[in-house]
Amino acid sequence: MVDPRDPGTLALPLNFKRPRGRPRKPNALTAAERARRYRARKKTLSMHVVSLAVHQEVMRERDGALSQVRQLRAELEHLLQQLHR
Repeated sequence: MVDPRDPGTLALPLNFKRPRGRPRKPNALTAAERARRYRARKKTLSMHVVSLAVHQEVMRERDGALSQVRQLRAELEHLLQQLHR
């Protein structure tokens, strides 16, 4: 705004127009870069697939270890009870 009483004020041109949409980030990826990263991510995920036989063997070992832990805890409780008598 120009103040009519102040001779030193100037009228500024306020005619810039902002583009539509969200402004671009300075480090934005191109579509090709995003696609390359997507393909690489899918490739690494497909490499981590475990066969059913290996999974079943691991689960069997886990179940055996858990039963051994239960047995050892019961034995520990029994020994502690004998110690406190």
